[in-house]
Amino acid sequence: QLPLFEQPHNILNHHIVTSHWYCTRIQVSNTIIIIIMLSSSTRRTTTSLLRPSALASRSDILLNASNNTNTHQLSQRRTLLGLVHAIDKRVYRWAKGVLPPISKTENIALGSGTIGFDRDIFSGNPSLQHLIDTYQPSITAEEQSFLNNQVTTLCTLLNDHEVVTRKDFSREAWDYMRDEKFFGMKIPKEWGGLGFSTEAVSQVLAKLATQCFDANATVAVPNSLGPGELLVRYGTPEQKEYFLPRLANGTLIPCFGLTGPHSGSDATSLIGSDCVVSKHPETGELGVVASFKKRYITLAPVA
Repeated sequence: QLPLFEQPHNILNHHIVTSHWYCTRIQVSNTIIIIIMLSSSTRRTTTSLLRPSALASRSDILLNASNNTNTHQLSQRRTLLGLVHAIDKRVYRWAKGVLPPISKTENIALGSGTIGFDRDIFSGNPSLQHLIDTYQPSITAEEQSFLNNQVTTLCTLLNDHEVVTRKDFSREAWDYMRDEKFFGMKIPKEWGGLGFSTEAVSQVLAKLATQCFDANATVAVPNSLGPGELLVRYGTPEQKEYFLPRLANGTLIPCFGLTGPHSGSDATSLIGSDCVVSKHPETGELGVVASFKKRYITLAPVA
């Protein structure tokens, strides 16, 4: 709330003496609703509501509130809060009608998974003790050894300033990440990976981030956004046999392309990206034809 000016005014045929103006602006889509509250030395109170339909693209709500006593000020505040609440409800109903409905797929996504500590955060009263009592993360001796040895060694091979300046890691760092299977931590051992838990991968990434954030992102993508876990769970035997060993030893490095030239990183508004499910003309096998344009693709130069 900012005082705009102080001088006599005449608004809607109601004379206001020495008024103080305060302005609050709410923007919904292309409609701007401006709430102006007037506090003057007169006892007269005037309220005027102009509906959004009355203007081309703007609605002005003028509230003239004046008082001389504390009792009148309290009554005025209650009236003002009630009016603002009523306006908020009308604006919400109007905006709700403008927004597109939630699709069936989005409803399924909203109902998936469970709610954990994030519920406590949004409640405004998170309990760290509840978090400690509920979750007891731990890693195996093998995972701890990898964290103490291989991850520490990789950190010594990384110089954050040189990485940023050269925009690349040294050949020694690349070879070490491949040889020690940093790109296959989530892939099971039977397919050439390390078979680490999510907690172990999280601790590895946290330690790498203290030395070089680019190394953190480079290791994180294959172990989270890459296709390794999807192939383990849903891949055909032929797909697993071909891809998983190559992903584990770094022969194949996956990349991650989300940001589009028009939609940014909003995955729900991918303009210019299309997927078509079709049958092979000869075998009749179902397949997906994907067409897309991307602006930034993480690890694209080495994928």
